[in-house]
Amino acid sequence: MTHNPTILRPQVDKNVTGSDTLLRVRDLRTNFATEDGLVKAVDGVNFRIAKRQTFALVGESGCGKSVTAFSILRLLPPTARVSATAIELQGRNLLELTDKQMRQVRGGKISMIFQEPMSSLNPVYTCGNQIVEAIQLHRDMSASQARDLAIQMLRHVGIPAPEQRFDEYPHQLSGGMRQRVMIAMALSCDPALLIADEPTTALDVTIQAQILQLLKDIQQTSDLSILLITHDLAVVAETADVVAVMYASKIVELAGVKELFANPLHPYTHGLFRSLPRLGQKLERLETIPGNVPNPLHFPQGCKFHPRCDRTRAAAAGAPLGETVALANGERVMRRCAFEEPPLRELEHCHWASCWEIPDFENARRTDPSL
Repeated sequence: MTHNPTILRPQVDKNVTGSDTLLRVRDLRTNFATEDGLVKAVDGVNFRIAKRQTFALVGESGCGKSVTAFSILRLLPPTARVSATAIELQGRNLLELTDKQMRQVRGGKISMIFQEPMSSLNPVYTCGNQIVEAIQLHRDMSASQARDLAIQMLRHVGIPAPEQRFDEYPHQLSGGMRQRVMIAMALSCDPALLIADEPTTALDVTIQAQILQLLKDIQQTSDLSILLITHDLAVVAETADVVAVMYASKIVELAGVKELFANPLHPYTHGLFRSLPRLGQKLERLETIPGNVPNPLHFPQGCKFHPRCDRTRAAAAGAPLGETVALANGERVMRRCAFEEPPLRELEHCHWASCWEIPDFENARRTDPSL
């Protein structure tokens, strides 16, 4: 079964795998100790990002997208417990670095921009001073050299009259201009990887398109790789090369953007696509995925999506009673879905998914998308 929403037209198609690996994340697990119990925010995540590739992490709020990014950067509170086989940037395991070495990686090798620039920029310092501070922290430059570079970066990201904007405060700029300042600051130290956490959510549609185009233009003239964190499939279609769909702390599907949009395999991915508005359709209400995102303190046993899954209910309707089990609401699902967690398997070339009800799933290869 294929599904191709008319409003989404993926424009790019770079390989899911390749020889120029920039970032490799293997078996990443991040837990938080709380008074109510252990929260498994990220549970066994594997992926890789190549040079000049845009890798998108997609999913609902609370699925673990941002925690994955903060785990890579080691920017989590003391209650967090991070473990992984490896988090390698250019072959260097970030988990083995000292705090001092990691501070040089942050802002130097890896930069990050956030969804709300007003809360990321210091309101009592000029935009230029904040960029200069970042430059001097990571590059051996005098104040005048850093100022010249900051103005050059402001010009590079399309800010008019950069010499004037250099001396202005964040509140004097529009939301789109503030986000451009954040991008200029993030790129001022020539990072290898840019993490963009919902970079356009707080912006209107026109400015959103400009910011996305800016990131694409910058990437085409450099070796910059981008880890894009978003819930917006339209942004993914326009920007990403590879997509990983996250649900309840796990990656449930991973593929090239064209492959994913043409042939989504996981029922959760299908649900995301069905919930999108489509041109030419007249609906009083958009479709939704039934149920709610599970509480991370009490994830369901087996496949975490099974309480909301139409596919397992449809399979249970035609299966022998002994192969099914009743949920609390009386609906029946497949017993395997309720009690056994499906692994991530490669169903097609460079297209992974984890669902017992995908045809020939058990015969598919269990390969590691981070390799």
